[in-house]
Amino acid sequence: MLSAQQLKAGLEYAQDNFENDSAPHLHVDKRVIKDLLDLNGKQVLDFGCGMGGMTLWYGKTWDCEVLGLDIDENHITVSNIMKTRLQIKNVNFEHRNIVEQPLSPEKKFDQIFMNDVVEHIKLPLLKKVFQNLRNILAPDGRIFVSYPPWKSPHASHVSHAVKIPWCQYLPEQTLRRMIAANEHPLVGTNEPNLMAAYDSLNKLEHHIFHPILEKCGWKIDHRKSYSSINKIPGLWNVNLRIFPFNYLITKEFLMLSAK
Repeated sequence: MLSAQQLKAGLEYAQDNFENDSAPHLHVDKRVIKDLLDLNGKQVLDFGCGMGGMTLWYGKTWDCEVLGLDIDENHITVSNIMKTRLQIKNVNFEHRNIVEQPLSPEKKFDQIFMNDVVEHIKLPLLKKVFQNLRNILAPDGRIFVSYPPWKSPHASHVSHAVKIPWCQYLPEQTLRRMIAANEHPLVGTNEPNLMAAYDSLNKLEHHIFHPILEKCGWKIDHRKSYSSINKIPGLWNVNLRIFPFNYLITKEFLMLSAK
């Protein structure tokens, strides 16, 4: 059951993700998605939709049908309240674990989104997820994935609380003490606090993720490694993946299709 404080925080977060094209961790996602995709007339799945801000943004921005799925019941509660507030009728939400409850292969999606999701899924389970997604992707359909690689300054998901970028490289006991000192409840049931959010992370990097995708029959059609370098005029398309610049990458963006 969501407390009043959790509900307020969740709704504020979802509203910001929906309406703010400069939202701190999603502004680049929105730009990349707009550059790559036209969702008009598409069947869209937002896998791991969280509290629905981006899901509702897809439905508002394009004339498409969108289904948002999340494993966390609290997230779906917030999402449905947001949908009612905004009166966006081409979006629906569902609480579901697709590994335990796969979607029917009769329903096919033209576009699947996974924004800031894959880094929270344990690696053996991540393979099962991408195997299942093959069954519901339409011919010529694609999957858009974004995630912060483990070398990212904010990949720990707690750097905003402990006020130290790259804090994942601190001694483990030191970091855990700092997380505990700044602990506070989160909206989710699966990750109810900062320590749980940190413990959920699989330390994903491209060299780990790529072989998983290969084994599941996916190919990478497009990859963008976004860093602060891309903010410099004229350098939007530059991908600096060599040491030490790879430690500045804050988001990896992939567009996948079936082999």
